Amino acid sequence: MVSNVDATTPKARHAETKVASLSKWLSTARCRLTDKDYQEFSAAVKVLFAHGRGEQVSELPAVDDVLWQMAELLWRADFPEGIEEHRRFLEGFCLSLPKILIPTWEHHVAQSAPAGAEAPGSFDFFEGKALATPMCGGWLRFKGSDFDAAACRQACDALAESVAAGNHHHVEGLMTALRLMMPAASGAERAFARPREDFILKPEILVWSEQDFLGGLEENMKIVQNCEAEFARRMAMHPEGFRAPEILAAGLDLAVVYLKNYSLDKADALYAAMEKQCLSRGLPWDVKFLQDLATLRCKQNRQAEAAPLLEEVAKRTPPHEATLRNLGTVYNMLREHDKAKIYFEAASNLVGAREKEDLWNLGIVAMHKQEYDEAAPLLEQALEAFIRDDPEDDVTIAKLRDSVGMCFDGMGRHEDAIEHLAEARALYERSIGTESPLYGTACERLARALVHAGRHREGFDAALDAFMVIALQDAVHPTPLFELLGLMLEETPKLSGEELGELARLQVPIAAAVRNLHFREMDRDGNAGVLFERMARALVLSSPARGDLVERQAAARRRAMARALLIQAGPLVAQATADGLADLSHISMLIEMQLKTLDAQDAEERRSLGAGTSAVGIE
Repeated sequence: MVSNVDATTPKARHAETKVASLSKWLSTARCRLTDKDYQEFSAAVKVLFAHGRGEQVSELPAVDDVLWQMAELLWRADFPEGIEEHRRFLEGFCLSLPKILIPTWEHHVAQSAPAGAEAPGSFDFFEGKALATPMCGGWLRFKGSDFDAAACRQACDALAESVAAGNHHHVEGLMTALRLMMPAASGAERAFARPREDFILKPEILVWSEQDFLGGLEENMKIVQNCEAEFARRMAMHPEGFRAPEILAAGLDLAVVYLKNYSLDKADALYAAMEKQCLSRGLPWDVKFLQDLATLRCKQNRQAEAAPLLEEVAKRTPPHEATLRNLGTVYNMLREHDKAKIYFEAASNLVGAREKEDLWNLGIVAMHKQEYDEAAPLLEQALEAFIRDDPEDDVTIAKLRDSVGMCFDGMGRHEDAIEHLAEARALYERSIGTESPLYGTACERLARALVHAGRHREGFDAALDAFMVIALQDAVHPTPLFELLGLMLEETPKLSGEELGELARLQVPIAAAVRNLHFREMDRDGNAGVLFERMARALVLSSPARGDLVERQAAARRRAMARALLIQAGPLVAQATADGLADLSHISMLIEMQLKTLDAQDAEERRSLGAGTSAVGIE
């Protein structure tokens, strides 16, 4: 260790000269700094040097706190443009400051380290505070001397405007530009010390996610945006970012808010940003992260990725009924119903009684196994228990009614199913709004029950509502869209001319679904191909070349959309067949037939109008 710094040494005199130069330099700034700012910073630096000389001081400021205080002063300064000496001075000061303070810092470490804390021959490269600046000039890369603060501020202003406008493309571009403007730094500079461990993650800290979000779409969105604003304010106050445990806890809290509101893209981005910090901290951070990430994967229809996450939670924690139930739920969604039943029964045995959650879970397993006589009583008992214990929990009761309705529909009790499913849809609409995937799922199941009951027109309307919700959601997938179109096209009696015209209402939802799938790169395989063929079929059926001019023009546009879908679907379906993934040759034949139908309809249109209609792509 280096000994105390004598005030008469050249290094000490150099330090005091540099501090005086900095004060003089700051005084030339055209900025918002006050005399108090100068005084606090100067006093902190003087105390630091006094301690380094061995003098007694009442309270010692941390070296890195002083450095950050200096950085904050410099950031808030607004120097006249074109005065290069300011930039040169800043560069020189920053490069020399670590060399000035290293004796003081080493003396502080020596005084604060407990005796015998370090074993002979051991060395900790990351000893010190999380934001401690590397105390060796040789670690620092050249930072340049032409950082353009005005350009940085312009980009930040544009970033705020684009965030408010929801312009994702501009936000991504600006964030990249701002990151690129950061001065060059070596890995040694960017390597931080171990994170602070003076913060305990407790359930009572996570207050945002404790809210029920049952106030309807508008009220729920207001709460979410307030949480986002508070998170941004907290982040602004913590230069450590997610290394600060307060920020990491707030991030976990906000992520569950997103999960409850099915803002799955935002939740995914937030978990990606927190993953490294959560997993490196150990319990309870890693378990909380893994469990919530598994919930996200289930909501994204990525259950196969959720299962190993929950298995890892089970390895890291003592047996708990919640973990067992979550595992059962995942395997149920993966259609491994026997395995799911094992976990559900294990949860019940661990508690020592069958709770209402166990009745629900075991009832769902029996329903999926088509053991309806066993499933129905379990689900009805669970519904009664939840209504009795928490009658105001609209979302949970809606989910129970949804389960009961599905079971009744499978049993052939279609009217009873419609009653429960219609009530579930109404509860979702009242509590979480019509944009939620839960509302869309309720519409889909209600549509099936209505069709099965012979109420085809009502079923078509419910299916159309479901299609639009699913088409726009973050967890969009080709399969439910394909099945809904099958319900409308194949499970209803042969549609008449007027009823075929109703299929035209699918034009906007189909365009929305195609764009959403393309954005998520889910339009490149056989699943997308068979979906596009069915989409095109609906558009072709609703677009004969007849009617007045306006109707003919609308029909021509739908035919152009259908043709674009079929052209895209053909190679995808053919490739899936060639790769042996599935024999989709019958789909290829349907594509060829529909293209011929489109050719005939377009020819009829040209004959009737005397002019060709140019192809129109999907909007």
